[in-house]
Amino acid sequence: MATWNDLILATPRHVGGKLLDEGPVALLEALLGTEGEQRVLLSHLQREPQLPRGGAFHEGRDHLEAATKPQCPREERLERLKSASLCFTRALSAERDTARVSLLALYVAMCRLLLGMPKESREWLAMAHQGAVELLKDILTEATGAQGFTRNRYLGGMLNFVIYFTSSATLGAGYLFWDRVMNRRADKVLRRALTQMEPLAAYVDSLREIRLRLGESTTSVPRYVVAHTLDGGQWVCRITLRTLVGEDEAEDFNGQDTRRVSRTGSERSTTVIR
Repeated sequence: MATWNDLILATPRHVGGKLLDEGPVALLEALLGTEGEQRVLLSHLQREPQLPRGGAFHEGRDHLEAATKPQCPREERLERLKSASLCFTRALSAERDTARVSLLALYVAMCRLLLGMPKESREWLAMAHQGAVELLKDILTEATGAQGFTRNRYLGGMLNFVIYFTSSATLGAGYLFWDRVMNRRADKVLRRALTQMEPLAAYVDSLREIRLRLGESTTSVPRYVVAHTLDGGQWVCRITLRTLVGEDEAEDFNGQDTRRVSRTGSERSTTVIR
C-alpha cells in the first residue's frame, strides 16, 4: 500500500519551467496505491469508508490500472488517461461529500499532469487542497459549537435546575462540580474532532507538498497546522487551525473567528469570518 509520501515522491518535479519526466507508471501506481490511505481518511471523518460509488469512478480506475501495464504503449496510455480523466470528472459532478470531492479532484489533477497539462493540474490540485482545508474548518466549527451544554436541552436544563436550587453555602462546590462536568464534555467533543482532523491535516499537507513540487511558490500555498491546548486538568480546552501566511505572521482559527498573530503567538488583530 502506498502512502501520501510515496505519491509526493512520484510526482514529477517542476524545474526551470519544465516538468521532469520521472515515470508516468510510477505516479499512477502511487496514486492507485493510496486507496488505503483514502479509506483511512474517510473512516476517521465518520463517513462510510468508501471511495465514490458508481460506475464512473471505478471505470476511471480501470483505465488507470490498464495504463500501468508494461505492455501498454504510449499512445494507448494517453488514451487511457484521457478516458480516466473524463470518468473522474463525471463522478465528481455527482458527488456531494466534501472529502470525496477533494479526492476525486486529486485523481483528475494527476491525469491532467500526465497528459501534459500542468497548468490545469495545478488548478485541480488547488481545488482539492482548498476543499480539504474547508473541511478542517467545518469540523472545528462544529466541535466548538457542540462542546458546551447549550445544544443539549436535557443537560442544559439539569444544569439550570441544580444552580437554581443550590444554596449559597454549597454554591461554590456546585460550580466546581459542573465546571468539571463541562470540561469533561468539552474534552470528549474536542478529542473526537482531533481524531477526525489529524489524518485530514496530513492529507492537506501532502497536497501542499505536491503543489510545491509542481512549481507553485511557498507564498501562494500556505501551510496549515492543527494544534490543541490542555488546561490544568489535562482536558483539551481548545483546538486551533493555524495558517502560516508569511515568514513572521500567521492566522489562527479557533472554530469561531480568525486572529492574525505573530509566530510567537502575540495577537495583532481580529477578524470574524463568516
